[in-house]
Amino acid sequence: MAIIVDPAIRILPDDHRIFVLHPGEGKRFYADFLETEAVFLDIPGISFSEPPDADDVNVRNELRMARRISLWRRRGSPDDDRPSRDPNEYAVANPLVEAPRFVREVVDLYSDGRAGDLIIIPGKGYNSTVYFGEFVNGFDPNLTVESVRYPGERIPARKVRWLPVNLAKGQFNRRLIRLMQNRQALIRITREEDRREVYSHTYGDYVWRESSGNLIRVTEDEIDLYDLNKAVDLTNYFASQYLALKKGELSTFLQLEFNQAIDRYYDKRYFGGVNVEIHSPGYFGRPMKDALLAGYVSAMLALSAAGVPAQEAVDVQVRNSANAVVSICDQQLEKDIRETMEMYANIHLWETEVCPRRRATMEGVGLKTDVTIQRE
Repeated sequence: MAIIVDPAIRILPDDHRIFVLHPGEGKRFYADFLETEAVFLDIPGISFSEPPDADDVNVRNELRMARRISLWRRRGSPDDDRPSRDPNEYAVANPLVEAPRFVREVVDLYSDGRAGDLIIIPGKGYNSTVYFGEFVNGFDPNLTVESVRYPGERIPARKVRWLPVNLAKGQFNRRLIRLMQNRQALIRITREEDRREVYSHTYGDYVWRESSGNLIRVTEDEIDLYDLNKAVDLTNYFASQYLALKKGELSTFLQLEFNQAIDRYYDKRYFGGVNVEIHSPGYFGRPMKDALLAGYVSAMLALSAAGVPAQEAVDVQVRNSANAVVSICDQQLEKDIRETMEMYANIHLWETEVCPRRRATMEGVGLKTDVTIQRE
């Protein structure tokens, strides 16, 4: 019977983008985004036959027309002030000046945003829900939506898949909160620390560039600090075990007493700052400066939680449901787990100490990852 490990770890491309899109003045498109499963800017009454180009004079004329239509609709659509629907009538004397910010935002959303890029939609106030979505595909000239604010007007849109993330604005760091409160229509998140916080909330475990992130959930209603420290110790043990494995010193590591092994092999240079929130449910997560470290730690937590005997796990298979194709990261993770469990299979440490410690963390804090274990 084969043991199947699904790390559910999202492997992100190096040039992955994250956008914050503000749903219009007063957040007026907030409900429209959710209902239509699409996002858009405040540009009613126009369409794009191809991804918009900031230097295209016709695109700029269309956008000036859309702004005029938007203003007219918000004023109650008076018949005596009906705007022209001919984009050429919105031409300006000097069309070749540098594109204004709004034009760049249009290009970012409709041209630059690619399938898989993240889009974040903040609501009003600190307690409002922040929605996370992924672009489903590239720009589609045939995709338009209608907003209740602009009846009868079609708006170019991007198809979005909303992700199961339920967080309030006040749960983010101060920099991200400021970005979500900025009135600019579309903002890219570029700072590495902010990106990693977003990835932890969105995907749990992830790999981005040369590092990874680990999110471990705390599910018990009441958490004792002593129990929480024991849970953190176990994650540090598995992280140290990985570092020992990569040094070719796993055999030495497994001969050491639990705390001695951590003291000898734990290296803080491999880890970023820890984010901790202990409510019900809560979590603790941290970036790791090694692409495979997060997946390895989560996999070891899952295998020990399931009580899989070391002998059975020596031929473990990794099948990552978070990615459409098998990646080099998945193959290396499988190799690392197998090598580790082969070592454990020759001693009693796994069954007599590691798995009992893991059961204690489950009883004390309900420690949980997104990794699943199956038998086939």
